[in-house]
Amino acid sequence: MVDLGQVFTKRNVARYMVSLFELPRQAAVMDPCYGAGVFLDALLKDGYSNVTGCEMDTTLFEKSRKKYPQYRLINNDFLIYNDYIKYDGIIMNPPYIRQEKIDELEPYGITKKILRSNPIFSGLPSTANMYMYFIMKAIDLLKYEGQLVVIFPSSWMNTKSGLEFQKTMLSKCGISKQIYIRGEVFEQEALVEVVIMKLIKGKTNIDTIEDYLEFGNGTLRSLSSEEFELFEGFFYPFSKLATIKRGLTTGCNKMYINPKISCRDSECFKPILSSPKDINGYTTNDAYLDCLFSPKDEVLSVEEINYLDFWKNKIIEEQKPKTLYLKIYSNNKWYKVREISGEGILFSYFVRNDMKFVMNETGVLVRDNFYVIKPKIDKWVMFALLNNYYTYYQLELHGKKYGAGLLKLQKYDIEGLYFPNYNLISESDKDKMATLSHKLVESGDVYIIEEITKLISKYCNMSHKEILEKYLAAKFRRLEVK
Repeated sequence: MVDLGQVFTKRNVARYMVSLFELPRQAAVMDPCYGAGVFLDALLKDGYSNVTGCEMDTTLFEKSRKKYPQYRLINNDFLIYNDYIKYDGIIMNPPYIRQEKIDELEPYGITKKILRSNPIFSGLPSTANMYMYFIMKAIDLLKYEGQLVVIFPSSWMNTKSGLEFQKTMLSKCGISKQIYIRGEVFEQEALVEVVIMKLIKGKTNIDTIEDYLEFGNGTLRSLSSEEFELFEGFFYPFSKLATIKRGLTTGCNKMYINPKISCRDSECFKPILSSPKDINGYTTNDAYLDCLFSPKDEVLSVEEINYLDFWKNKIIEEQKPKTLYLKIYSNNKWYKVREISGEGILFSYFVRNDMKFVMNETGVLVRDNFYVIKPKIDKWVMFALLNNYYTYYQLELHGKKYGAGLLKLQKYDIEGLYFPNYNLISESDKDKMATLSHKLVESGDVYIIEEITKLISKYCNMSHKEILEKYLAAKFRRLEVK
């Protein structure tokens, strides 16, 4: 099967790209390779009525033709299709096909020789990739001052062919916006660094505005240039390596945690970790544990029944906590707590001094003061990927600062972490990470964190010394008393 280079854009990214247009809603707009129709959908939602789409994949064309009958859709290859209409705007995610594979499209009437016979491609280098041809044809089809919004790999900028392409492109238009974006940008697992550009035809001397974005968990987040450039090569998202959830919520800690009840039947009480202060080092071994009242219906003693009746009457009288108050009237087992496994790696969502991910070796239940991270990979490798200064610095940047140096980290802040491409980390380095993680848990020696950071620095453009300096500076700024 011929590779058509189809890599589909996430819907929220497509909607963001459409928002970059500064056009009246009746403007003539085109998507030259609409694929599954994500840009057609975004244009429709944004009110654009005069839209043309081109798609060579017949199956995708048929699906979109039925879904968007109000649009002019064409089943053909954009590069050889002769469209004499000039457009106000063009938006696209062009095919990702390397120059070596272009001739494989000969069954569709496409070869490098055929393309290069077209004068509009005369300025492109012989090693031009497919998206360069798409961009040049799109520019050709724009009206004067027409707008092109395109997403494509940023790797071309540092290559010889990329510089030639840039020179040709800038001879015909100017770049009004250049947006570097990382994260889960595409539907497929396409871990490439990409850029979104907004080009204006005929305006070759305009100033370029640069922005930096991170896409994850369905949302776009603005970054500083320093934050974005810091982690070149760090674009493997947290979601590929682990999941995260909050610990156990009781709804009324006074009732459930260390209850004032003399009966301590093991059937009705369970150990629970309540606070980061109760942990020694990087393990739950030897941690101070509280008691969670978790009554079992079949073994309730008279004392326990009286205790539950006391709290039931108190909650009804005060009408709070609201959650338990409502449960009393809807569930005769209102006192049952939904136990959430604490097995995994723990992190407190409030940080005052040092960052610390803790291995829950005992598997003890934990309160909602903690996040519970469940690794999808070897837990000791994940432990190392979390306990290092590259991760700590990201969290310093993500968290919300409160008074007295307190930093609050939401679940989405942890989910927003990025790591080196896990598939590119050598097996020997993974083994070393696991070994260092074991040592950190056994000894609690913080210098091991620097050793882990040194190991990870092999996969980052910033040295372990530089990241340590940046982390310590960020931490100092947070803790500094004004």
